[in-house]
Amino acid sequence: MFFLEKKFDDPYFNLAMEEYVLRNFDEDIFMLWENTDCLVIGKHQNPLIEIKPECLLKNSLPVIRRISGGGTVFHGKGNINFTFICNSDQGEDKVNFPKYLAPVIAYLKTLRIIATITGKNSLSVNGLKISGNAAHVFKNRSIHHGTLLFDAGLSTLNACLANENEHYSSRAVASVRAPVTNILGALQFAMTQNRFENELKRFVLAHFGNEGILELSSGQISEISKLADTKYRSNEWTFGYSPDYTLKKTISTNQFSGEVILHVKKGLIEEALIHTKINNDSAQVLVTALKNQWHIPEKIIETINQLPFAGQLDKSEREQLTLQLF
Repeated sequence: MFFLEKKFDDPYFNLAMEEYVLRNFDEDIFMLWENTDCLVIGKHQNPLIEIKPECLLKNSLPVIRRISGGGTVFHGKGNINFTFICNSDQGEDKVNFPKYLAPVIAYLKTLRIIATITGKNSLSVNGLKISGNAAHVFKNRSIHHGTLLFDAGLSTLNACLANENEHYSSRAVASVRAPVTNILGALQFAMTQNRFENELKRFVLAHFGNEGILELSSGQISEISKLADTKYRSNEWTFGYSPDYTLKKTISTNQFSGEVILHVKKGLIEEALIHTKINNDSAQVLVTALKNQWHIPEKIIETINQLPFAGQLDKSEREQLTLQLF
């Protein structure tokens, strides 16, 4: 197994890099890497269900969709990401979490930390989650990747993750919420993150057989950057890939109140309806303006700011109206 140097902390680039290596390399690869703060959602999730709309409106954390399944995880300072991209032998199970988590568990045991696989693909210590994992298959190659919460800002993570939202009707995969903890708190002796990573790297490569170090060429970096810009930074991928859904909830402003229904397909509001007790022109103007717009907080507030009655609402009221539409 080769170790591929991953010197970048741009999450868009790093997620694009995983896809590029999966599709274009032939070698078995192991990577360790760290992103700047962001939330990464599973391929089949709806970010609007997983993340509080106020975090999306304020751009508190970038939200990025990955190519693997599973739930929403935090990437950022204090969180170590690990990736295995490997070929599968004929007849071998291409998705095999125990195979790739085994050296991680064994390494933690050398630090006197007993980690166990919980559910299908998480690692826990004393009942608290330290690692979420996911997989994706492309032809005879598979990617298994996960997080290791070493000394992450858990308050930031918890502040942005949404509770179950009963207003959405969707086939999107929901995250399985679990209490989390940092590895640092379980250590019985002082250890820096850098030392933890270096020792984990040596341990994993010894486990699978160390074949050396690979680095990206300038041409490969250029191709990955293009993939990051055209796919991973796009609304079409982050929001448009969500399974179709319907939002139904009651909204209320100083001018009207009623039940609004939004039918969303590929991230765009295909149909918008509102039922009010009293016929109200402002309500109808709103739903007419929403049609064919991206159902994303920052895009919806742009639409609301252009409405004829927007001048009658201050900034806070426009934000509250926006958040009610999620």
